[in-house]
Order: sequence, then C-alpha cells, then structure tokens
Amino acid sequence: MRNALDELPVLLCCIRGGLAAGAFAALLRLPRGLVLARRRGRRLPLALRALLSLADVTAAAGIAFALGATLIAANGGELRLYALIGFFAGAFFTSRAVRRLFGV
Repeated sequence: MRNALDELPVLLCCIRGGLAAGAFAALLRLPRGLVLARRRGRRLPLALRALLSLADVTAAAGIAFALGATLIAANGGELRLYALIGFFAGAFFTSRAVRRLFGV
C-alpha cells in the first residue's frame, strides 16, 4: 500500500511535464496572436487560416504526446486524477504566463 508521501514525486513530475507542454503550446499559439492582433476586423486568407489550424493541431498532438510520456515516466502509465490535475495545472500556468509576457 502506498501513502501520500510516495505520490509526491509523481505529482511533481507531472507538474514539470505540464510546464513543458504549456510552454510548447504557448509558443505555437504565439504566431496566431501576433497575426490576429494586426488583422483586427479583416478576414484572414485561406492559406493563413490553414497554417494556423495546422499549428493548433500540432500543439494538441504535442500536448497529448507530452501527457503520455509524462505519465509513463512518472508512474508507469497509471492514470491518476492528481497526476492529470498536476499536468494541466502546470500547462495552464505556463501558458498564462507566456500570454501575459507577450501580451497576446
């Protein structure tokens, strides 16, 4: 039987994975914010919309891969609620910090 202190390294590893995933997603969303800030009120060309959509899909795939790799590295792939909360909290706070830093 495991106690809560045995799970602390797993939580910290998941937070660290979430921080990396959040930074990756924020950097891929940065071009979207810069393009949309310049083109307020005007419709984007189809090629640019497709490129931004591809960046969103790449970010989602990267986050899913980071989540899987983090869960495997942290606790052998066991899906635990505290691990998911730690991962998404790290990703949320990193993404929010990057958005505030660049104002996008």
